[in-house]
Amino acid sequence: MRDASPIITLIFFAIIVAIVVFSLLQSQQRAKALEEIARRFRGKLEPGSFFSRGQIRLRFQGYPALLKYVQQGENRTHTVFSITWPDPAFRLEVYPQDALSGFRRLWGMEDIEIGSPEFDRSFYISGNHPAPVRDMLTAEVQACIWKLARLGSAPPVYGTRDIQVKFVGGLLTITKPRVLNSAEHLDEFIRLAAELFQAALATRSTGITFVGEVSIDAKEPDALESRCQICGEPLAADIVYCGGCRTPHHRECWEYFGGCSTYACGHKQYVTKAQRRKAS
Repeated sequence: MRDASPIITLIFFAIIVAIVVFSLLQSQQRAKALEEIARRFRGKLEPGSFFSRGQIRLRFQGYPALLKYVQQGENRTHTVFSITWPDPAFRLEVYPQDALSGFRRLWGMEDIEIGSPEFDRSFYISGNHPAPVRDMLTAEVQACIWKLARLGSAPPVYGTRDIQVKFVGGLLTITKPRVLNSAEHLDEFIRLAAELFQAALATRSTGITFVGEVSIDAKEPDALESRCQICGEPLAADIVYCGGCRTPHHRECWEYFGGCSTYACGHKQYVTKAQRRKAS
């Protein structure tokens, strides 16, 4: 019997080449989509390097915004739109009801009910105060979240609840846990995100008090992302990083939350800055 090792090696090499070619084609498709979106919305495209994804800086009603792809873990990429929010003290997080929801309750995190049966069944809602959270989640805001959840041609991860919305530390972040490759899907994603932002701003007349007004000098979203995703405070001393997606947290916040706060990551182990530097 002839040695099959060369054939196996050849097949393995062909698979590796196919994966690299596929990744390159996907990267090129994303780059073209970002170029088209930058033109449509008069944004500033910041191209990535060979395999990085690039991002687009936008402004909506004077508020700085950012569209980008974010790597989560080894095999997941999310599409993320973030925009400066004028009330850094306000916190609201909306996640799909999933297996992690039960753990969040065990950790003592409140699942706020807003009196909308379908929305309450489908989403886990957390915030710093129930009353302003309910004021924020008007029928118009809920409708925007539903439309964002249903966006995309691929089968959704959580049925029609395929979205995460966070108001944390002066930043509204809308995460689609999949890659929106086409310009058409990215266009709709931005328009729906802007619609949600506008609907949320309209709740100012329903009792939410904002701290100050936006100015042309408002901080860019990536500058605000240097805040802890759990408490919204700046990341200063005693920082740990998720062992999966490398998202930074305050150590105390990580231990309180019980793991990574990044949507769909679910990692339970963290690394310190020294460990992260050694690994890289």
